[in-house]
Amino acid sequence: MTIDEIIQQNEELQRQYAKAINTIASLERKVAKLQRENESLKEENKKLRKLNNTLVNAIKIAIQIHDREKQYLHLKAVLEKLRETGEFKG
Repeated sequence: MTIDEIIQQNEELQRQYAKAINTIASLERKVAKLQRENESLKEENKKLRKLNNTLVNAIKIAIQIHDREKQYLHLKAVLEKLRETGEFKG
């Protein structure tokens, strides 16, 4: 192998290395973005589970009430309270 060939090969390896470094940096940015999105989705899921549990409990209580009007008023009161706290935007 001549010196020129070695230099040419070295330059090609440097280009490949630079490209690999750029690819790694890009992937690291994507991973960081996905991790932030994942944390956000975990928080949203936690809020939705809490809301779901609240609504299920309200329905269980409503089922125990025999008067339809009182059931309606109970569920309406629960939804109003959830709207006031910002937990329910339905």
